[in-house]
Amino acid sequence: MNADQNTVRQYIELLHGTVRSVGDDVLAPEQASQLLHNSLLPAAITAYVSTQFGVALEYAPAQKTTIQTVCGSARVEDLVFSGPRALRKLDPMLLVKGDNSSLGGGGTFSGAFPFRLAAVNCDFTVDNFNFEVVALGWKRHVHFLEVYGDRSTGRWSAASATARAKDEVLAAVYIARQASHRGETLSDYVNSFRKRSVLVLGAYNADGQVRLAAITTELKTLNYEPVLVADIPDFEHYDLSQKVVAIAAVCRFIVIDDSAPSGHLSEVEVCKLNRWVTVLLRAQGVAASSMTLGASISSNVIHEMSYNPIEPARSIAAAAEWAEQRLTELKKQLQAIYPFRATTRPTGEA
Repeated sequence: MNADQNTVRQYIELLHGTVRSVGDDVLAPEQASQLLHNSLLPAAITAYVSTQFGVALEYAPAQKTTIQTVCGSARVEDLVFSGPRALRKLDPMLLVKGDNSSLGGGGTFSGAFPFRLAAVNCDFTVDNFNFEVVALGWKRHVHFLEVYGDRSTGRWSAASATARAKDEVLAAVYIARQASHRGETLSDYVNSFRKRSVLVLGAYNADGQVRLAAITTELKTLNYEPVLVADIPDFEHYDLSQKVVAIAAVCRFIVIDDSAPSGHLSEVEVCKLNRWVTVLLRAQGVAASSMTLGASISSNVIHEMSYNPIEPARSIAAAAEWAEQRLTELKKQLQAIYPFRATTRPTGEA
């Protein structure tokens, strides 16, 4: 089944309500105000719901927050960018083929239809951007817009809204706590967080903790800030996997010690699903399970490698080098597709 106008409206109300209430409970007022979905308010929120393809949420500055819905049989991009009939016949400036892609920075695209999503699993964020087709006398400014190909009821359910809100707040709590521990201002820490934070996963038995300690030590020597599950604050109603997902989404890349069976086996699948740049390290080349073997065959963002936990320096350096190279390549590829591509504000940025 697909979401209707009421379902999406309820999603928006619950998303903002949960971000506000949970953020107020666990963050200082000035930090809570900087959560993404708090910072967008007050706003005139428009939910575009297509009966053919997609859902979009648009925020425009306003004196007070209101929600209106627009429903139609056209694709969601056409509902958002309504205009002359000839507009929708133009080729798109961008064809969005992935998720978590974005466009922003006050630029302008001219002479084409703004963008189209290539598939149901694609999404796109626009932050402060202009579109125009001078020949048609059409122009459009977007303050903040999220567009999703997925219009299923599961994607727009109450549970999904609550989970997204809590992910946003949990990431902000972690970032605020780390900034305090390091004696840095929140803004300075946020500016460098994505550049140096690496999530490190693996077994937490006695041997596993020794390996994790060796990995984190080497990452620190390379000027990264390793994040362990133990660093992630407890959060009401969140199990371990949910906490890992919330923090992984805002880290630079992920390193997994895949040397002994543990909860990381399920987290490898989450990394695959979200296409996060991930390195699987195996002590002396022995994998924790056959489930993870060959993970890199079908993914260009997963790398498998052997290492020596007693002397891991060379392997950890090689792992980081591969991750950075892959991130650089992905950035170049995305910039070729999206010339004015900007980085979406991290979930829970404060």
